[in-house]
Amino acid sequence: MKLKNYFVLIIVLSVGLSMTVIPMLIPEKPLQFTKIYKIVDENFYNNIDVEISQNIIKTDALDGSEIYLSESDYPTVLIVLAHWCPHCRNEVREISTFFTDSVDDQGNTVIDDVRFMSLVTSIQSDRSNFPPHEWLKNENWLLPTLVDNQNSEIAAALRIRSFPTYVIFDQYGYIIGMISGRIEKEGLQNLIQQINDTVGKENL
Repeated sequence: MKLKNYFVLIIVLSVGLSMTVIPMLIPEKPLQFTKIYKIVDENFYNNIDVEISQNIIKTDALDGSEIYLSESDYPTVLIVLAHWCPHCRNEVREISTFFTDSVDDQGNTVIDDVRFMSLVTSIQSDRSNFPPHEWLKNENWLLPTLVDNQNSEIAAALRIRSFPTYVIFDQYGYIIGMISGRIEKEGLQNLIQQINDTVGKENL
């Protein structure tokens, strides 16, 4: 049975407002919207705001900003990681360079019409490689990364049972596949091809 988990990465929307006002009240400079960031330290992981509904997941990103998951313009691969997992550590070290030249100006990572994101979950301060942001920074990990809360609610909603896990969604938010374990760079290349063969670029 397919799970309907809608998600997309929302960066920042600048909305132009049309108003009828007295000219002297119009500001000389356009309004600027500031993206709010939490301080990312060891205490950051104790206060992760996760909201899950039928068609949206909201949580904190690893950079301290808010990140939303919903439908996407592309099929999406979500790489689920645990900082204490040795297989995750080896996989991150192996595949991090795969994404080096694929990050756009807004921080999205799209390779051959497939978008990549990651999720850190099962966060435990008494286990190795805590805190996750330092671990992934040291590995030059560039993917937009969601952070799960202490109850691992996102992982539970996605029915994650082991790490690493690759969750594949079509552009409408339906899960079309799930791979448990390491796949390395060659596996990523094969996965991209399989996704395009399954979903079809003409449907994107």
